[in-house]
Amino acid sequence: MSAIPAQTLAWVEHEAGKIRTSEPMPEASHMNHRLAIETLSGGELLAVLRRYTDEDLRSGDPWYVPSREVEALGALGSVDVPVPRLVAADPEGHECDVPTLLLTWVPGAPPGRPDDHVAFVRGLAEPLPAIHRAPCVQRTYETYIASDGERIQDLRPPAWAADPGVWERAFEAATREMPRAPSRFIHRDYHQGNTLWEGGRLTGIVDWTTGCSGPVGIDLAQMRVNLAWEFDLQTADAFLVAWREVADDPSEHDPYWDLLDAVDWLGDGEPNEPVPEGGLERYEAFVARTLAELT
Repeated sequence: MSAIPAQTLAWVEHEAGKIRTSEPMPEASHMNHRLAIETLSGGELLAVLRRYTDEDLRSGDPWYVPSREVEALGALGSVDVPVPRLVAADPEGHECDVPTLLLTWVPGAPPGRPDDHVAFVRGLAEPLPAIHRAPCVQRTYETYIASDGERIQDLRPPAWAADPGVWERAFEAATREMPRAPSRFIHRDYHQGNTLWEGGRLTGIVDWTTGCSGPVGIDLAQMRVNLAWEFDLQTADAFLVAWREVADDPSEHDPYWDLLDAVDWLGDGEPNEPVPEGGLERYEAFVARTLAELT
């Protein structure tokens, strides 16, 4: 437990109970530890200690705000979806070494390449209607590009583009007036890497730092871009079909959101590393096909 500062350990034990074991989880923008806690009432709690340790993101990224994740998790308390539940929070870091959340542990592991793509995309689609029925929160959707103080108009086709013209047309189309869409609670970064699975069944949806109020189409787009990137366009399309079968209002999908999010994905930085074989080509093909749907 030495990797967790003493003041933070003391906070956990004051809020929840005696820490029996602590195991570091893979590093990301947060430092997470899996804890086994003997609760103050004598029970057992499996939890995740989630610490906002990246100082650069805390000072410069408007989406890396612990109080907003607390708000998002609070909204999810009213719906039946497999997400972490908030046990305790120190969003300003007054008690801990950095802003810190204590969450319930959600079992499972990130998905690998599924054996059954139909069941996989169905599992990804089924929780979304319930998530989108959660109460809206104060923070509202905007592109990552806008959050960074930049403009889509200033983007340039990537050096790896096979057809730079596709990207130029995409940038132009993405600056059109957004379609009217109800504002609903959305994950904002909903993709397969933020889901957990056991035995071919989705067991959890994690990383709610970006939870906000916005168009349902952004959750669909983020997943579809990532599925095309990692697998193929057919899997991205199958996800949309699966969502339409369970959606409260299938008309809330609009190809504009697919295009906007694909452009935003590029503008937010270089595509995820490592690049899957054929990923760049599939990404560009997704953008080209979405452009054709809009014209």
